Amino acid sequence: MTKLIITIFLKLSYLTKSLFAVVLGFFDDLIKFFDDIGLYILHSIRSIRFEEIREYISENYITIIFIIILVILIYSTFLNKKKYE
Repeated sequence: MTKLIITIFLKLSYLTKSLFAVVLGFFDDLIKFFDDIGLYILHSIRSIRFEEIREYISENYITIIFIIILVILIYSTFLNKKKYE
């Protein structure tokens, strides 16, 4: 399988190779970004002292993120309204 991929890659033109390299670089950066975010979030949850709070946050993690995003959107909406008044 690896030999097939390498053979196909060598048969491509330089333009296709460069585009392929750019796309792979973008996905690599994107994966590293999400990996770093996960590391920071998990480390902050592990550093919480009380286990009940840690369990609550880990069980309701998505809900907490949606609430934070909602608060940010509401705040930015009010800032835009004051700007245009």
